[in-house]
Amino acid sequence: DTVVTTRALGFRYLWIDSLCIVQDDEDNWQKESQMMATIYEHAVITLAESAAMDST
Repeated sequence: DTVVTTRALGFRYLWIDSLCIVQDDEDNWQKESQMMATIYEHAVITLAESAAMDST
């Protein structure tokens, strides 16, 4: 749904924290999570999903 919405709004890039940050790598998570405030601060739009039928 998010990819479809992103395309429909005419945006080229989509950043999904759970996919862009390696969740089971503590070092990567620490490094990348520190940048989240900057990423969200410079976002044109932020989409949040509160529920999903499944994880795919």
